[in-house]
Amino acid sequence: MKKTLFLLFISFVLIQCQVLKEPVAAVLRGSLPPSEIDSLPPQNNYPIADYKLIVKDLDGNLIKMEDYRGKVIFLNFWATWCLPCVAELPSINKLYLNFKEKDVVFLLISNELLEKVEKYHNRKKYSVPFMLEDASSIIPLMFNSPAIPTTFIINKKGEIVKASSGAEDWNSDEFANSLNKLLR
Repeated sequence: MKKTLFLLFISFVLIQCQVLKEPVAAVLRGSLPPSEIDSLPPQNNYPIADYKLIVKDLDGNLIKMEDYRGKVIFLNFWATWCLPCVAELPSINKLYLNFKEKDVVFLLISNELLEKVEKYHNRKKYSVPFMLEDASSIIPLMFNSPAIPTTFIINKKGEIVKASSGAEDWNSDEFANSLNKLLR
């Protein structure tokens, strides 16, 4: 009984301990699978994205997915407390740096408080912009997922060409090639 309580206590401490989050995420980062978009199926087999998504950036400005119709969209739901999310963020940031001058829009959305996300963004010095889901946000049902991180890749036609739950290495050569194909 004492051993079980001790293990539960240690588990709780490790989960809550922010000091250990980054080293554990770094270990996870080394084992992330490379992401890629599977070969394209026949046309019109992809679900069409609901562009009614509305969130806010860290400055409080409304971000409407509708404004990005006709662009490739990298839509990611994440949280600062989520180890797999923290593990994949460096690869997303590198991907953003490689594609920010192209027609790829990055929407990384957290439902945490502004202060927490802003502090994390500034501490990590990420270039990729972070967005917030709050009481005024609209998140279409098709983007709801019980798991995070969850990522959707939407092509220029508005088709969801990839939906992924779980951390991946988004800066892999395979995924960059897939994104470049979507930009043509």
